[in-house]
Amino acid sequence: MGIFCPKCGAEGRKLVHGLCESCFWDEPLESIPKEFKVPMCNSCFSYLQGKRWIRRKEGTPEERAIEGAKVELVRSVDLPEGVEFGEIEGEVTERTKSGLPKTVLLTAILTEKDSGISTKVRSLGSVDYRLCGDCYHVASGKYDAVVQIRAEGRRLDAEDRRAVEKVFENFYRRLEGRGRPEVSEVKEHEGGIDVKFITLNGARMFVRELTETTGASVVESAKVVGVDRRTGGGHYRTTIATKMPSLRVGERIEVDGKVFQISGHHRGRFVVKDLLGGGWKRTLSDSRLATARRIGMDECRRVRLEAKTTRFGTFLDLAEKRFFDLPIEFVPKDMVEGDVGVLICVNGNEVVYKLDGGPVGI
Repeated sequence: MGIFCPKCGAEGRKLVHGLCESCFWDEPLESIPKEFKVPMCNSCFSYLQGKRWIRRKEGTPEERAIEGAKVELVRSVDLPEGVEFGEIEGEVTERTKSGLPKTVLLTAILTEKDSGISTKVRSLGSVDYRLCGDCYHVASGKYDAVVQIRAEGRRLDAEDRRAVEKVFENFYRRLEGRGRPEVSEVKEHEGGIDVKFITLNGARMFVRELTETTGASVVESAKVVGVDRRTGGGHYRTTIATKMPSLRVGERIEVDGKVFQISGHHRGRFVVKDLLGGGWKRTLSDSRLATARRIGMDECRRVRLEAKTTRFGTFLDLAEKRFFDLPIEFVPKDMVEGDVGVLICVNGNEVVYKLDGGPVGI
């Protein structure tokens, strides 16, 4: 009597672990569901893997549905030892009225490692649309932190809003690839803007960008708003109050009898340029800025150096078209004939400050 399959009695066939190939595949194929569910967010199109939502930066809803179906099939099937999934192909076979994937047909290859034999199996995944945790928070308005953007002593103006828009652009650029929302609501409030963030970390990242870009001041506070179900402790909501400074980049200020021009911000502090001291830059402490006097546009006059001696500099007032002289100590040392500057009254003395080349504005 020849070799035969103890399960079906077939003779003359190659045996795999004591069974013919047909009988061997009975158990693995029974573990593959004919149909299964693919949980998927109908807002960000992430898919659920166990208890974790998987997000992708790239990919169409169709590609994400197929990927989610493959992951769910492999995750939910317990194959016999020695049997593993090979290549899995997927295609959307049905769509919703809005054109989103509704069913995904998977064609999978199962392989037995020792013998190398394989078989093909099909399974149909039905996309189960719902909101992931983050998108649900956005839809329901839930948030853990709110950033209040205000201006010191005034309402936010167009320049403030342009600066905030730039911060948002940089913030969202940094979030690229994370695939998760951070902001649940942006609204006008009390002459400023309130931004609600799903996570405190997201709010703090945004505020760091805001302070480094605009020099805004920051005060953070938190209060208990409920019970954290995971820890049993208090659930906190944080308010981060920010104030846009009254001083702007490009403005001129007088501090301790010296004139500076604000050129930017560094780590939340103003960077200023000493207009009379060779144009070198430095940061000013908050205490010194508190004593700063803004130099108004009406205090500045455009002038051009026409002649220079050891005692005087002769200037042309470009607006009034008249000439006048100034003592040489009130003329920048590096200023030469033809250079344009600005005349400002400081401590009762008229002083000329050289302007860089290019378009001149006062």
